[in-house]
Amino acid sequence: MRTKKGAAVLATGAALALVLAACSDSGDGGETSDGQTNAGGETGGTADGEGELFQINATPRDELEQGGTLRRAVAELPPQWNPMHVNGNNADYTDIRDALSVANWDYDGEGKPTPNENYLVDFTDEMEGEQQVITLNLNPDAKWNNGDPIDWEDYEATLTACNGENAEFQCVQTGPYEEIESVEMGEDEFQVVITYKSTYPDWSATVSSVSPAEGVADAAAFNEGWLEYPADWFTGPYMVDNIDDAQQVLTLVPNENWWGDEALLDEIQFRVVAPDATGTAFQNNEIDVFDVGPDPNAYALAQTVAGAEIREAKGPNWRHFTFNSEAGLLQDQGIRQAIARGVDRQAIAESDLAGLPGEKKPLNNHIFMENQAGFVDNGSEWGYDPEAAGAQLDELGWTMNEETGIRENADGEPLTVKFSVLTGVPVSENEGQLAQAQLKEIGVNLELVQTPVDEFGPALSNGDFEIMAFSWIGTPYPMNGLSQLYGDPATNESNYANLLNEELNALIDQIDVETDNDARVDLANQADQMIWESGHTLPLYQRPELVATVSNLANFGATGFSTTRAENWGFVAE
Repeated sequence: MRTKKGAAVLATGAALALVLAACSDSGDGGETSDGQTNAGGETGGTADGEGELFQINATPRDELEQGGTLRRAVAELPPQWNPMHVNGNNADYTDIRDALSVANWDYDGEGKPTPNENYLVDFTDEMEGEQQVITLNLNPDAKWNNGDPIDWEDYEATLTACNGENAEFQCVQTGPYEEIESVEMGEDEFQVVITYKSTYPDWSATVSSVSPAEGVADAAAFNEGWLEYPADWFTGPYMVDNIDDAQQVLTLVPNENWWGDEALLDEIQFRVVAPDATGTAFQNNEIDVFDVGPDPNAYALAQTVAGAEIREAKGPNWRHFTFNSEAGLLQDQGIRQAIARGVDRQAIAESDLAGLPGEKKPLNNHIFMENQAGFVDNGSEWGYDPEAAGAQLDELGWTMNEETGIRENADGEPLTVKFSVLTGVPVSENEGQLAQAQLKEIGVNLELVQTPVDEFGPALSNGDFEIMAFSWIGTPYPMNGLSQLYGDPATNESNYANLLNEELNALIDQIDVETDNDARVDLANQADQMIWESGHTLPLYQRPELVATVSNLANFGATGFSTTRAENWGFVAE
């Protein structure tokens, strides 16, 4: 369950994923709301669409029992609790933080935001000349765990921490925050006035959550203050009760300082389970829910468990290969392009997703999923074409050594590229083996490098890889914050390809402020074509959202573009 709708996130689960940091749809920024809160709060904070857009067993609170323990699996406990820090941008960590953090918006099945009145009463969206001005009216009852109110100063500190002015802040992204001119107090401390430099259609993404001013006050607090769980810097219906490092179990309990609807569960336990063992743990009644992802073995196993079901949605999550443009032979754009054409993405999709429901096909866009408005197939010309890949390598001076079957340059250096395989993650192991065989056909020696799951994040952050496969857990804001993944790597540390494209950066700047949606979509697809050309990332397929749960669990599951509220998670009363 990924309820963070603001950024692109990595997830270390059955499919290893990260989270995209910018939440937004095609760009109304929440203007569909007139200040009324989402009546869906009684059914988990979602709107109509159960069964078509999401599957969560939406159930009113009065039909749920008070109490019970929800046991969940994660690959590891957070080494970094700051959601804005590049090393905190992991879907497992986001899952843990969901019940502990400010969530200003409820998102319906189509990804439309409306205020979550626990934190945000209402807002206005106005133009003052050429500048967009957003006024947030905060709930004065909302407070941090230390009792301090959540006020405008927290928003000022949060929205300026990652504006790119201080490179010491190790931010997930900077682009959206660079568009803000000022953050000021309105009529009182619970009114926040945000003035943008011009227009910013995806503004609601940047205020989807907030951190306490103290926690982002300077680089030391931002980078190092969250390494151990900082209880005072969180809030929400639950709080951390215990972190058992020996047993690798983190336990949440209802927050006695919570001002909203009472949390239904007695406990939420997060147990560290190896990604390839989550299905067995579910079968053995050790956990109550797990993200099946693109794991056919786990899917088949979950179907055999009595009293369980698999919930499905088609969300914004996608699997891909990231090419490190600063590593080894991948510094050559032509080699990256040839490898892209030498990988049979259709075969990988069919193999990874064998035994799973849904269509199995390559994803041919970096920005839009196939079920999102704006999708255009920009990737067909980069489809599997070993003949074209070979011809391109010939032009680059890499000739085939007929004895070894591996190409060499004029100095006799073999064309060897390394692929980091996440140990114990079946989908990563499968992709490495398939890509190795496919690229051998065009004379590329793909060397498989075993990488433990707990080294996944550091390897990406430090650039200690050449090709890495993982999933991005996306958002309903496909055009927001594109700089997070594709902007200047000097200020956007989630650009793991370490690739700087000035022309693309200029186009992203236009996308960020364009208010005509049709024109914005066109610009976004132009950007996508540049991303394909640059050999930055190779999309594989839209990752299915498959969540196995015990059947009596309510308001939880495959959320798609929607969100649910943690205080409404619970078990159906017998």
